[in-house]
Amino acid sequence: MTRLSDDVIRGAVRDLPVKGQVKIVWDDLVPGFGARVSPLGGVTFVVQWRERSGDQVRKPRKSLRPQWPQLTVKAARDLARARLGEVVAVADSAAGEPLHSAMRAWFERRGDSWRPRYRSKVDALIRHFIEGQQSVRIRLTPTTRQAIEHLGTKPVGAVTRSEIVRVADGLRPGARDQLMAVLSSFFNDMLDRGLEVANPARNRLRLYGGRTRRTRTLTEAEFLKLWRALEEEGDPALTAFAVLAFTGCRRREATQMRRSELDLDKATWTLPAERRKTGKLDPEPFVIHLHPFLVKALRRQPVLEGSPFVFWGRRDQRPFEFHYALMQRLRALEIDDWRLHDVRRFVRSGMARLKITQQVAEMCLGHVKGGALVQVYDQHSYAEEQREAWQKWGSYLVKLVKPR
Repeated sequence: MTRLSDDVIRGAVRDLPVKGQVKIVWDDLVPGFGARVSPLGGVTFVVQWRERSGDQVRKPRKSLRPQWPQLTVKAARDLARARLGEVVAVADSAAGEPLHSAMRAWFERRGDSWRPRYRSKVDALIRHFIEGQQSVRIRLTPTTRQAIEHLGTKPVGAVTRSEIVRVADGLRPGARDQLMAVLSSFFNDMLDRGLEVANPARNRLRLYGGRTRRTRTLTEAEFLKLWRALEEEGDPALTAFAVLAFTGCRRREATQMRRSELDLDKATWTLPAERRKTGKLDPEPFVIHLHPFLVKALRRQPVLEGSPFVFWGRRDQRPFEFHYALMQRLRALEIDDWRLHDVRRFVRSGMARLKITQQVAEMCLGHVKGGALVQVYDQHSYAEEQREAWQKWGSYLVKLVKPR
């Protein structure tokens, strides 16, 4: 190690490294600052620091631009000092900050880059399971609430895996997996920003036995039992359920339907990419062709002045949801182990029974068309095939739910 100067760099360039290798000359004035000499003679200044993750030590390295000699040794050394100071400052300040405030700041900093659906989900996870905000829809034991309060007030650098697990063990499997994933993402981001702390939420799938795939679908008898119960409930529950059943869409896509998305004269519903789970993979608007039965049902929906939603809730102008009380009444029907998402599998399985091709049925559910090669070579839109599939499936449902 020697103090970097123009003469030292020129000497390193003359003594070019072996072909295919890179030589780094480190500075003895600023530890972690050096000049990297490529086999072709190019010189780039670098800054490197240490980060601890459990028992392992990482050494992130950043290149400084422009290259030497456009960037002088003195200017590069000043940039290196600034970067190393920034790393230490971020690590020190973040390590002592309470987890709830650090995660809220992380959410505000990163949230704009996320899809609205994902952003709202992360916001809810932080509010309920890190900040401790209570909800009538989420039932937690006193022990779990105490664990949440304890976890949220811990300094980021002092959070342990056992404290996270105590909270996660008190949640339902879906919420537990989502919380662990969000916490893991948060700690990974803190590590990238210079916080020398292990990720206490890592390996969540190994901890809880891996991700399970649900295959439950409704039988025709079970579906009809739900339909009859919702007929007694009336709108908006019945029509929102009908949107799920006739289109195969996802729950929030239906309950947060906007009037601006509908063209009932043309019997179409156009879902923008930001409201779809696969929006980043398929950024084009998704056009759903509505069955006449569903068009008539949507025309009957009352309009709430000032609300953009077709199905509006009771409080303020929030959209309708299959809220807790309604779901409790539906569960009283004694249909074993069912969820609203099972309707989506009911639609997909029913389309298969009607001999609708796999490609078209998958596209009706809003899934991305085929694999990578299929997307490259098959440029057919399948719009007409999808329209026919929705009409065929809708006519089948009309016969199924018709009073006898």
